[in-house]
Amino acid sequence: MRGKFIVFEGNDGSGKTTQLLKVEKYLKQKGYRVITTREPGGTEIGYRIRKLLLDPVCKMDGLTEALLLAADRNEHVKNVLIPALEEGYVVICDRYILSSVVYQGIARGVGIENILRLNSIFEEKLKPDLYIVLTARPEIAIKRLKMAGKTDRIDIEDIDFHTKVYNGFKEVVQRFERCVNIEAEGTVDEVFEGVCSVVDELLKAEQ
Repeated sequence: MRGKFIVFEGNDGSGKTTQLLKVEKYLKQKGYRVITTREPGGTEIGYRIRKLLLDPVCKMDGLTEALLLAADRNEHVKNVLIPALEEGYVVICDRYILSSVVYQGIARGVGIENILRLNSIFEEKLKPDLYIVLTARPEIAIKRLKMAGKTDRIDIEDIDFHTKVYNGFKEVVQRFERCVNIEAEGTVDEVFEGVCSVVDELLKAEQ
């Protein structure tokens, strides 16, 4: 039986990665075989692309970002995601196509349709069973990033960029299928309760 593909999305500072790791532990305790991965960086090539994309010294056009992310995604889909799903794992991924749509398509101005065309091959090969989109208002998200000492090229963007990203995720959840938006401004446990609810609903539907 094919596994399930769950993607965590959201603006930086929304607590996305924290919730992903909690869900990983939760599902393993329930007996599921789980693999966690991320984009960019889920393969050796992807790791090198990630370092380049997040290096504060590197300045690049939004389309360049999108093309690098597509290269990362090609390696990731082929060598990690599809094989794990074929083996029946629940695959939990930190970012996928929606992030490209929001960060490069909207916030960088490349255009949603251009990003969708670039990523159409991946949509045809592999669609997530569930997108969990966590959002926190930019002023709260930026405060969290500063408290955590985040200094990569995306995290240190100005408030206008973070606002575009936040609004972008609010937009895409209305447009794309299998997306659930969860407000992530409460405590970690409060947010986790909402996340578990939608994950349980997905997995119970297959039992």
